Amino acid sequence: MSNNPEEPEEELQEEPEEELQEEPEEELQEEPEEESQEEPQEELQEEPQEESQEEPQEESQEESQEESQEESQEESQEESQEESEVETKKEKKKYVHNCTKCGSCCEKWQEIPIYIEDMQRWLIDGSIQYILPFLQVRISPPAYVRLVLQKPSVEGEDPNPSGCPLYDFENKICNLYSSMPLHCASYPLAFNGENFYLVDSESPGLGNETMTAESLESARNVAKEHFSALSSSSALLPVLYNIILMNIMQQSQEAMKALSDEDKEQLEKLLSKSNEDTEEITEEITEEITEEITEDDAAPSSDEE
Repeated sequence: MSNNPEEPEEELQEEPEEELQEEPEEELQEEPEEESQEEPQEELQEEPQEESQEEPQEESQEESQEESQEESQEESQEESQEESEVETKKEKKKYVHNCTKCGSCCEKWQEIPIYIEDMQRWLIDGSIQYILPFLQVRISPPAYVRLVLQKPSVEGEDPNPSGCPLYDFENKICNLYSSMPLHCASYPLAFNGENFYLVDSESPGLGNETMTAESLESARNVAKEHFSALSSSSALLPVLYNIILMNIMQQSQEAMKALSDEDKEQLEKLLSKSNEDTEEITEEITEEITEEITEDDAAPSSDEE
């Protein structure tokens, strides 16, 4: 009898506890959480985001494409306008010059500038003998020295109105055409170290016939050579002139020291006499000028009459 009461107690206690506790917990907790939390979140969050993001992106892409197309069209128009302007400028600035040998350019000059490079070339080709009789020095203060060609003055009417001694007025040609000065060879094109420009826009040779690329390049090279010769001569000629002048002064001082007392007295008399003569001449000129002024003042004007 003692064993029977213990067995039913074990069956009554162990089995119901497992069924009541374990199974309902799984059904009540796990299944509603999955349905209540996961499914609405997917419906509320994912679907609106896709619709709200895709539509503005498509609109922004279309607007950016339209703007890029408009900008590219404007840039292409501006580039075409700039190219057309450049082409028109090139056509306007196109340099064509062929000498007509009319002599109008040569007759303008009263003196022809000469450079050291010209002298070197004439020494080599033997033309220096035609140049030396007409070569002169021009000095401008403070220390600007130039070499020029100028024909001697002629009494009466001059058959050659040009100041160039090399110009043949009757035949309208330069006697040194094959080796003319750089000043004449580059005319009317000039160069300033950066750009080319026209010295005379009314030259008859401008626009005459056509000009090849080789002849144009040759004309530009001559203009550059002219600019280089002008620069070098402007720097060297004053230095050479001062050296020569100092040498002459030294020679004159040495000559004065070598003179005897009698020669010095005669030289002083000659200098004093020349000074007196110049004073008399200046007095005569001033008297003539004052007389002319007084006569003009005394003469009645047309308004008074």
